[in-house]
Amino acid sequence: MTIGIWGDSITFGSCDQECLGWAGRLRSTLPINDNFQLYNFGICGETTQDLLKRFAIEASAIEPNKIILAIGINDSKLPHGSSDNCVGIDIFETNLRLLIDIAKTHTSDITLVGLTQVDSNWESSRGSRLINEEIDKYDRQVRVIAENYGLLYIKMRDVLNTTSDLADGLHPNSTGYQKMFKAIVENIAL
Repeated sequence: MTIGIWGDSITFGSCDQECLGWAGRLRSTLPINDNFQLYNFGICGETTQDLLKRFAIEASAIEPNKIILAIGINDSKLPHGSSDNCVGIDIFETNLRLLIDIAKTHTSDITLVGLTQVDSNWESSRGSRLINEEIDKYDRQVRVIAENYGLLYIKMRDVLNTTSDLADGLHPNSTGYQKMFKAIVENIAL
């Protein structure tokens, strides 16, 4: 079985002192042999716009049996001084549908991981902001698209405690990633 995971810094595992993130923890549950491969294509700062530029090539390179998409929080981000999201909700919807259409050329086993919450009104050192109400709009869109396509959606909205499970107000700490891993592994078939 080959599993491909695509997403952003939370998919990558940023701020995890154990250097695993939820995807690394998932890999550690798989048998150690040539029959199981897991590729983590999480990139910090990634939006659906960015992922569309590379997804088809990377998926073709590994020919996954299972695809997990965990992306959208950066799409919802409000850049410094702007009231518009990095990627508007309509474009986000189109992008996510295109990603799923590409994924379906490789496998029917596709999972969408919902978006996590941030510490209230998180702001980066460059002034961009993440607001839970905006994140919720994008997460609802992920859920609706999953339902429309008949795909598994794994809700992350209430998995993390925003005061004790986040390392920097945005990225989970080791405890938070363990909670995400548990929510994911309880829902997917390996």
